[in-house]
Amino acid sequence: MMTGNRLRTIVLIVAAGLAGMAAVGGCYSQRRSELSRVPDKEHLVGGGIMIEWQAPEPGTVYLVEERTGKIVETRSLAAGGVYSFSVTSIVQASDYEELLGIKFSRTRFLLYFEPAREKVLAQQARLTK
Repeated sequence: MMTGNRLRTIVLIVAAGLAGMAAVGGCYSQRRSELSRVPDKEHLVGGGIMIEWQAPEPGTVYLVEERTGKIVETRSLAAGGVYSFSVTSIVQASDYEELLGIKFSRTRFLLYFEPAREKVLAQQARLTK
């Protein structure tokens, strides 16, 4: 059987560990993701909660939440392909809050487009290094 002091020590250690995990988890969702590969600002083509954009050439679109840096969606498009995005219900807004870890009213969706030719050139440059 455990003594009272030993039991209190274990409870305090477990409580401190849980509090630390909660603090780190809560802060993490507010931090910008450093793992995502978001195209440069020069590839920014639009944004908002209602987007309809047509690709001028083959490439990839990236829907990114600006504050967190999280990539919400990527999609390959052919020349003339249309990318559509909209948030039209409270349920969708709630889903995005859960996904992004911030209030929907604070989200700012940005749309980037990376032409396929640029992606191929970047990959070739990495291979030749």
